[in-house]
Amino acid sequence: MIQENLKNSLITDTLYDVRKYNTRFERTVTKFFTVRYIVKALLTTIGVIFIAFTFILPHKHLPKVDTGEGDGSIQVYYINLDKAEERRKAITPQLDELGIPYQRIVAVYGKGLPQEEKDKLVNKTRFKLFMQREVLDGEIGCYLSHLNTWKEFLKSKASYALIFEDDASFNPNELRQVVDKLIANNDKWDYVNLSPFRPGNGRVITKLTQHYELQAPRRRMWCNACYLINRAAAASLIKHALPIRAAVDQYAHRTWELGYKYRMVFPKVVDYNFGNTYIGNGGYSEKWYLRLTNKVFRDLSNFMCFVMAYMR
Repeated sequence: MIQENLKNSLITDTLYDVRKYNTRFERTVTKFFTVRYIVKALLTTIGVIFIAFTFILPHKHLPKVDTGEGDGSIQVYYINLDKAEERRKAITPQLDELGIPYQRIVAVYGKGLPQEEKDKLVNKTRFKLFMQREVLDGEIGCYLSHLNTWKEFLKSKASYALIFEDDASFNPNELRQVVDKLIANNDKWDYVNLSPFRPGNGRVITKLTQHYELQAPRRRMWCNACYLINRAAAASLIKHALPIRAAVDQYAHRTWELGYKYRMVFPKVVDYNFGNTYIGNGGYSEKWYLRLTNKVFRDLSNFMCFVMAYMR
């Protein structure tokens, strides 16, 4: 009697497990064939193909440009519009205390550029697909200002450039310590973002100080309030800069195109001092195809950032 009860119990449990399994299977199949999961599967497939071609095709490295090795020094640049006098007064005392020679770069005022010139500078189709909106005049001016700074840096004999936007805010003593440590570990980076926005979880490269780490970001980075570059990175940025296809901070992080080691300091050692912006704010398009293409670009960029964090 006991054996028969055990046998019946076992059969009942088995049938329950089978029904539970079938229910889970049906749910999985139902989910898979929804539009959401089909789109995700499509994006994943595109990503796999993209990375496969990245491995198959010749791997991009820093361009073979004779930039000179530099004299081992570091030069500071800060980008500032003529009309942004308040910001100039706010950042210069911080730069004085930093104790590194600095130079002001007169920022380009995007709204003051002729429309014909702006049309030649921007790949509007690529920008719209990538950013999900039209390019702003302020973004063009910001992009050209950074481009001019890279060019000015290569005219100098300095080996490194520490570049600020004029709304940057920082503790000079802390920043100087971090920069000195970065120079001591100059084989581990070509471009270092010192003010990463929404950095996420990066791969730790090395410990810089008690509070700061050098990391390889595993997702896209925003913000160019402050960054440190070497001459080779500046040459690569200049070589691929035009036409404008994205905002300058998004462009600088496309290391699979630019060929350099992109790093960030975590937590960020430089922040923003002003809430307002001269760049402006653009509304994102609600058109379905722009939302879709933007998602494709965004997901592929995050995927490539993740891969580059381990390749370089």
